Amino acid sequence: MVASAVAGLVVGSGAVALAWNLSGSDGGRPFTLVGQARIKGNPGATGSCLGSHELSDIDKGALVTVYDSAGRVVATGSLGSGAYDSSSRCVFPIAVRGVPGGSASYSVQVGWHGKHRITNEQARTGGLVVTLD
Repeated sequence: MVASAVAGLVVGSGAVALAWNLSGSDGGRPFTLVGQARIKGNPGATGSCLGSHELSDIDKGALVTVYDSAGRVVATGSLGSGAYDSSSRCVFPIAVRGVPGGSASYSVQVGWHGKHRITNEQARTGGLVVTLD
């Protein structure tokens, strides 16, 4: 049941991002970057969905930083609540509002982990998937 909820959230978020962000040319207009961060799951006694050891910063509210192609910070947001999918991965939704359009690509950093480069199209259509293991 949780896997279905996560899948619905991801598909729904991607559909909304696609509708919002592809409704014409970019023109530098701000958009909402939508995607997900995935970590290898290890449910504890409580079934909580969060990172451990080197991923201990990955939890609801963890910082998400968006950089433009010149490396400037252009927007920040945070992770939503994580839930396990069918492959025992903990999936956290990402939605960062107010990302300025016009950059050929973006880099996204979750917590203090490395940056993940994505194209402008991926940023606008929910194509962001950050896998941290």
